[in-house]
Amino acid sequence: MRRTIVVVFFMFQCFSFNVKGFGLSYNFYEKSCPQVEDIVRNGLQPIFLTDPTSAPALLRLMFHDCQVQGCDASILVDPGNGNEATEMASSKNLGIRKREIVSMVKSMVEAQCPQQVSCADILILAAREAVAVTGGPRIKVPLGRRDSSHAPSHRLPDALLPPATAGVSEMLNIFTNKGMNLEESVAVLGMSST
Repeated sequence: MRRTIVVVFFMFQCFSFNVKGFGLSYNFYEKSCPQVEDIVRNGLQPIFLTDPTSAPALLRLMFHDCQVQGCDASILVDPGNGNEATEMASSKNLGIRKREIVSMVKSMVEAQCPQQVSCADILILAAREAVAVTGGPRIKVPLGRRDSSHAPSHRLPDALLPPATAGVSEMLNIFTNKGMNLEESVAVLGMSST
């Protein structure tokens, strides 16, 4: 369990702690929706209590979203009327579950703070709560992400997400390209093999 917490902490560092230059702030919703973190936490508590698979599913959802084109909630976009398959059609996203949790929590947030909080931030906050509910720390995360205005093609996750058969060299390359050092990358790789 402790290794899982370390891995998730490194994932948050890579995907959500880059505050400079992206308009992210630890008090982004201070005026527009100061209770957003409480709404997310309170909305997720009953789900985590009744479905122990929800926390890991939300962490995986965050990883897959952030790995493709940044933490922009593009993984939540359904195909709609478009002709091309979206991100979810990628074979590397098979088994992604619990997207509906983000939609449910988004509805709760919208009821109190209409059109203020992005789905991308809700997904990051949900992943943070998943870390906390599994015994990890409640990590402070900057907010202010914007939702994607379009869903990427299924080809993008095919190109950017690591295959299940990826070797150590390939995984180290993926993690270092995301800003992790060798020690952090090895910690993540060690976790995935246990």
